[in-house]
Amino acid sequence: MSASITSSASESSLCAAPPSIEVVNNKNEEEHQDIMPSVSTESTNTNDGGILSADDASAKFIVQRLKELYRNHVVNAEKQYHLHFNFSLPTDGEIKESEFDAAPMVLLIGQYSTGKTTFLNHLLGEDFPGMHIGPEPTTDKFMALFHSGDKDDTANTTADAKTIKNAGFRKKNKKNTDDDASFKTTPSIVTDDIRAAGRLVKGNTLTVTPNLPFSSLSQFGSAFLNHFVGSASTSPLLKRLTFIDTPGVLSGEKQRLNRTYDFGQVAKWFADRSDLILLLFDAHKLDISDEFKHVIDVIRHHNDDKIRCVLNKADCVTREQLVRVYGSLMWSMGKIFDSPEVVRVYTGSYWNGNLINNDFEKMFTKDEKLLVRELIDLPRCAAERKVNQMVNRIRLVKVHICILGTIRNMTPRFFGKKRYREQILAELDVILDNVRVEFNLSKGDMPDAKEFAANLNKFHDFSVFPPINRSLIKKLDSLVEKDIPEIVSQADVVSSETLMSQVDEKIEQPSAKEEVEVVKEATAAVEKAKKADANAFGVLGRIITFLLLLIVSVEAVYYISFGNPAYSLPELKSAYSKLFDTAKNNPKVSEIKSQITSKIQTTSVAPPSSVPVSGTAKQRSPLSSLPTKSGVSFEKKDTQPLKNPSSDSKAEL
Repeated sequence: MSASITSSASESSLCAAPPSIEVVNNKNEEEHQDIMPSVSTESTNTNDGGILSADDASAKFIVQRLKELYRNHVVNAEKQYHLHFNFSLPTDGEIKESEFDAAPMVLLIGQYSTGKTTFLNHLLGEDFPGMHIGPEPTTDKFMALFHSGDKDDTANTTADAKTIKNAGFRKKNKKNTDDDASFKTTPSIVTDDIRAAGRLVKGNTLTVTPNLPFSSLSQFGSAFLNHFVGSASTSPLLKRLTFIDTPGVLSGEKQRLNRTYDFGQVAKWFADRSDLILLLFDAHKLDISDEFKHVIDVIRHHNDDKIRCVLNKADCVTREQLVRVYGSLMWSMGKIFDSPEVVRVYTGSYWNGNLINNDFEKMFTKDEKLLVRELIDLPRCAAERKVNQMVNRIRLVKVHICILGTIRNMTPRFFGKKRYREQILAELDVILDNVRVEFNLSKGDMPDAKEFAANLNKFHDFSVFPPINRSLIKKLDSLVEKDIPEIVSQADVVSSETLMSQVDEKIEQPSAKEEVEVVKEATAAVEKAKKADANAFGVLGRIITFLLLLIVSVEAVYYISFGNPAYSLPELKSAYSKLFDTAKNNPKVSEIKSQITSKIQTTSVAPPSSVPVSGTAKQRSPLSSLPTKSGVSFEKKDTQPLKNPSSDSKAEL
C-alpha cells in the first residue's frame, strides 16, 4: 500500500485506494449529502437477486461437501495423531458442525476507549442490547452481536436493503457545519419498536445453542463464560454478519491480574474463526502498549491476511497532526508484523455525529465506503474462504503426520525411550529438514522448531504417535489435488444451473398440469433411453462373451495337446491341422466312424409296409374300437403294397 499525502484543496487520501464508488445523494442536494456507499446485502434489482441466490446455492453446496470431506477423512487423522489442542492448527480442536454453517464473523480488538462499540453502533445504525459507551473502559465482556430472528425474515427485502444502505450513517448539514459546533444526527429509519427489540444471552447458554458457533468456548470454563454475552438484535446487517466486540486491552498488570481468563487465547479463538479482524486505534492518543502488541502477536498466527487497521477519531486532530499520527501508526505496524507488506489502514471518524475537522473529509468518505464494501462482500466470499482454510488445514495435517510418524519410528519400542526423547528434542531442526526433503514438503508449511519442541514436551512418551501411514498421506494429497477442485467446479455448475432455472422461470411460468406432463415425458424418455442402452449392451455383451469363450476353448485345446500356450494365429492353424490329420489316420477313429456310418444306413432303410404273416391273427389297434363323429372306424384295412407307379400315373396319384 502506498501513502500519498497532500495538503491541496482537494484533500487526497493518505493511502492508495480503488476507484471511488458513486455517492448516493438525496433529492435536496443543497442541504444534505449521504456518504454511505450504495451497497447492500440484499439488492432490489432482480438480476442482483438472482446472482445472490445463485451464490447462496453455490456456497451451500461447497460448505456441505467440505463438511462431508472433513468428517470422512481429515478429523480421524487429527484425532489419531493427537493434533487437537496439542499442536498449532488454524483452529484448536475439531471444527464443529455449527462453525461450518455460521455466518461470517468480524472481530474488533483495540485498547480501551478507541471507539469499538461506537463503531458498531454507527455501522448497525441503531442501539443494541448491552451497549455502553463512555470514555472509561466500559466494555468488560466479550459480546457477540447476531441477528435475533424475532422479526419476520420473509418481509420485504427492499426495506432491509434500504436499512443497510442508509441506517446509522451521518448526513452532513452544510448550512450548520461551520456555524454550529454541536453535532446533529439524522434520525435513522429504524423505528423505536425495532430499536427496543433484542435480548441478552449469557455465555453458558450460547455454548449450548446449536445454531451458534460458540460451543467449543466451553474449554475456557466459567471464568470466561461469565464474561461472555450475546446481543441478539434485529439489524438487517446481522442477518449476514456476526460481530464480536471485545473489552479494551489494558496496560500493565491490569491486563494480566484483573482478568481471570487468558485474554490472548480467547482472542485467538475468535480470530481463528473470524473472516475479518479490525484493529482499532485512536488518532487522538495513539499508543500501542506491550500488552496490545502481545495480543496482536498471538492472534496473527495463521491470520495475517484477515487483519485490517482502523484509525478512528481522525477528525479530532488537525491536518499536520493526522499526518504524523498516520506515519507513526504505519511505522509501529511495520515493526509488529515484521514484513515488507503494509497492513491496510482505514482512516475516518466512525460515529453518528458530524466531523470536527473536515480537512480530509473526502478521504474519510472514501475509506468508509471501502470498509463497508469489504464488510458487505464477506458473505459472498465466505465459501471461498472456507475452501482456503480447509486446504491450509489439510496441508498442515499432512506435515504433522509426516513429522510425528518419523519421530515415532525413531523411538525404541521398549528400552531407552527417555534418552531418545531428549535426543529428538535436541536435534529437532535436523529432523524437520530431513522430513521436508524425504516427503517433498513445502518449507512454508513447516512449523517453527522451537514452537514444535514446546508442543512435543507435552508428551512424555513419543511412542503414543502412530507410525507413518503413507496411504493416509496419499489420500490427503488426493483431497487437495482432486477432490476439492472437483467440489469447486461442481459449485460453478450449481450456480449456473440456479441462474438458468431462474431465467427460465421468469420467461415462462408453466401451469401445474403442464409441469406434470413435462415431468412424465421426461421420465418416459429417460426410461426408454435406459432400456435401449440395456438392450444394446445385452446383445453386445452376449457377442463378446461368446467370442471370449470360443477363444478360451481353442486355446485350452491347444494347451492340453501341446503343453504350452499359442502366441499367434498361424501357430494355432498349423497345430489344429496336425491334430485333424492325426485324428484321420488313427485306426480307432476310423473304426468308430464306420460303426456310426453303418448305424445311419440301417436306420435310414425302413420296411415299406407291415404285411401280416400267414397263419397268424391280425393284431387290432387300440384305437379301432373308439367311435368317431363320421362313423369311420380307426381299424386298419387289409391293403396290398403299392407297386411302383409308372411315369404316366404319377399325375393321377
